[in-house]
Amino acid sequence: GVYEMDFENLESVIDEHCKVLILCNPHNPGGIVWKKDTLVKLAEVCAQHDILVISDEIHAEMAYPQYTHHPFATVSETAANCSITFMAPSKTFNIAGIVTSYSIIPNAEIREKFYSFMEAGEFNAGTIFAYTATEAAYTYGAEWLQQMRMYITENVRFVDDYCKSKLPKIKVYPPQASFLVWLDCRDLKLSQADLVSLFQDKAGLLLNDGSMFGPGGEGHMRLNIGCPRSVLSSALDALKKAIDKK
Repeated sequence: GVYEMDFENLESVIDEHCKVLILCNPHNPGGIVWKKDTLVKLAEVCAQHDILVISDEIHAEMAYPQYTHHPFATVSETAANCSITFMAPSKTFNIAGIVTSYSIIPNAEIREKFYSFMEAGEFNAGTIFAYTATEAAYTYGAEWLQQMRMYITENVRFVDDYCKSKLPKIKVYPPQASFLVWLDCRDLKLSQADLVSLFQDKAGLLLNDGSMFGPGGEGHMRLNIGCPRSVLSSALDALKKAIDKK
């Protein structure tokens, strides 16, 4: 009932052509807040094979209170020296359109290479709105963030309770971070095309198709719960109606 990192499989697919590993921390779509020992082991594997880790930590501020987010570069000196971390306030504070992403690179050699490339291509500067919005979010957004996480946590509970009582063939993986919920719909016994059609054409809900996330995603859908609970309730009622009709 939980997802864990498969190190045995990872080691089996690494060859001399592998140069980069992209880490989702917290994980998307599983909503996993990776444990520190998992990240320490990942750093050791990647360093051993001279692989650069790109750690996408865009959902870091959205780890729920009972979970601790561990920035990859902080778990060990090895991790710090083989990684680039990408972060942004865009998901947490809903300002993606302003383009506010940034990078953190502890290793001086990697930092020099990356920032020189960014500067040469003129990719290294945002608009005045990006700087202002990022500063405002991180300076004044703490209370809003706390309230938002509490609301989203209740949305997760609402979806989980609804599915258990009214849509028992859909299993919810409660996320440990973010506003995205991974739905296991395999008990509906539908092909992926029919599953997508059920949500999109029959229920009028445009969710992310689980197969877009790669092997293992078939039979799953990703639900965005970053919305008022009334909207969420209407969406789940529409889904129930479509399934009952089918």
